[in-house]
Amino acid sequence: MFRFRSGLGIAGAVAACLALAPAPAQAQADAETQAEDQWVTGNLTFLAYHELGHLLLDQVMRADQANNRLAAEQSADDIATWLLSPDPGQPVDSAELVAAMEGWLESADQRAAGGPWDNPHYPDDETRAARIACLLIGSDTDGTNAFAALKPIAELHFQASECRSDYQQLDRDMEAVFGDSDVTRANPQARVQVFHDPAPPALADAREFLINSRVLYDLQKDLVESIGAPVNVVLRGAACGVDSPGFQYIPSRREIVACYEEVDWFLFGDPAAGTPAAQRGASSADALGARPRRITPRPVQMQSPPPPPPRTPR
Repeated sequence: MFRFRSGLGIAGAVAACLALAPAPAQAQADAETQAEDQWVTGNLTFLAYHELGHLLLDQVMRADQANNRLAAEQSADDIATWLLSPDPGQPVDSAELVAAMEGWLESADQRAAGGPWDNPHYPDDETRAARIACLLIGSDTDGTNAFAALKPIAELHFQASECRSDYQQLDRDMEAVFGDSDVTRANPQARVQVFHDPAPPALADAREFLINSRVLYDLQKDLVESIGAPVNVVLRGAACGVDSPGFQYIPSRREIVACYEEVDWFLFGDPAAGTPAAQRGASSADALGARPRRITPRPVQMQSPPPPPPRTPR
């Protein structure tokens, strides 16, 4: 079994946070910037792997995603979580998943403050965080209870006692799809190209951050080395305009598009909201994975695991 790379890991994030207190002012500022960058990169990575889930459902599993969007979005989340979770018995190295949980929970708080958000295409944001927590709990087979503190988050919407069986079923399904990664690495079948389109001045920093974070390059490497199927996709960073859909997979173009506006939002809030669309728009009628999440970026001090939100478990 394989898993994709997973950043600096929870332990590394905790160590970085603990090192802040005694450090000189400049060192502390640098560490805070690094922690925030890791949080942004973690969220972007989860979004990219979510779109990879849509790609696999389309090109490998031949699923009808258009007529059951809710199930497709839930499945894409599960695939992303499986790909980014650590192997049983391996060091807990899931910074992206911690960041994604924090992002979805914060997004849920934002929506609650601004009124209900009802979209039949997507599970609500709190459910998405709870599902990640549940699958991580279920993935822990070595008895270390590495994710035990995630139980309050998982039980916002799921029974923790059922998380193990849920993960096992997902694991069986994914193993059947991916096959032997050693064989794939020796005989790659995926055709993957990466492009970062030019950006208007207001999105130049977002484009640079996406390039430097190597989110799309790492996804390309993982696809080529680990997907034992002849998938064909372009990974593209692009300016998507005022109605930016975030990240999306476009089946008709065989593209995963990472909108610079989404990166900009995570970094700065929404200063580029008025940026006109680029000449080549990213949206398409058959796009999958687009969702209008809006959260307030902040210097996040990631913890291991994140503290449960002050809600009553359901």
